[in-house]
Amino acid sequence: MLALFDETHGQNHWSQTGFSSRQMHTNFAGLAKQLAASGFACESHASGLLQAALAQAHLLVIPTPTGTYHARRQCWRANPSTLFTPEEIGHILRFLEHGGRLLAFAYRFGDSFTCSNLGQLYAALGILLNDDAVVDLQRLRTTHPLKSLFETGRESLVLPWGADTIKRVQWRYLATFSILPCAVVLPLATSPGVTCISFNRTHRRISFQSLPIAVAGLFGQGRFALFGGPHVFETGAFGLLDQADNGRFLANVIGWLRSENPLHAGVSPGAQLHLMPAWCTPGQEFCQLHADGTADAAVKFVERLLQETGTLKALSRARCAV
Repeated sequence: MLALFDETHGQNHWSQTGFSSRQMHTNFAGLAKQLAASGFACESHASGLLQAALAQAHLLVIPTPTGTYHARRQCWRANPSTLFTPEEIGHILRFLEHGGRLLAFAYRFGDSFTCSNLGQLYAALGILLNDDAVVDLQRLRTTHPLKSLFETGRESLVLPWGADTIKRVQWRYLATFSILPCAVVLPLATSPGVTCISFNRTHRRISFQSLPIAVAGLFGQGRFALFGGPHVFETGAFGLLDQADNGRFLANVIGWLRSENPLHAGVSPGAQLHLMPAWCTPGQEFCQLHADGTADAAVKFVERLLQETGTLKALSRARCAV
């Protein structure tokens, strides 16, 4: 079985920040090693037509794509050459329809941060990639944004096959998902909620809800697992693959992607609330603050805190001490 790592959508551009790139031989080396231990031959796709490469693959891995780095402003800018074309999205969907597997990773604040268009692929699968980030308010002032993390227990792993033998998983700031009605998709992991808020920088909205940060689903004869950020399965300076039970969690995800086991096997009736789209969750209007009316001051305070700590920036090694 061949696992193909996409490196044609700006994954090497992460090195423009002075930190490691997000390629098979760098930050994703640990994931590639675990795939190899599961029987996959791993190869990178750095040039050529994606359609031809997918014809030989069983699994497509998409490390976090991005645009081009602007060092002075510490932000990403759109690069047409690293965007997914409509034709490429079509090839990936047909790959899934015919039984292919997909493992893909976004980043905090979604495409609005990375200036990518990974969300267009996700939308075709029935998932919206939100322009938000889950941040731990208790760590925000005291921990560097590249080192900040939060932890989830078994209660945040909705699908039993994902939670098998897991006690805790560690995450860094990452985006959340909204699942569209009728999509054959379920949350794989949810954020803790409460002090681990979601801040949407496009809509300037704070949510205290427990929201999907990883999802699993079916498309045609294929299946996929999507994550709101890469650090959970990365190695390197900020990777968390060797922390907590992250390695075992990855093994569970790989095992399900390889298998034909049902998506929802073992989901209890009590978990149904977690499986509802966010806008359908009872009482959700009481769990959100919007930048208007009486909540404006609170939203501005959190927004200013994110700016002051650098969380809203694409930080470079040259301009930050970690």
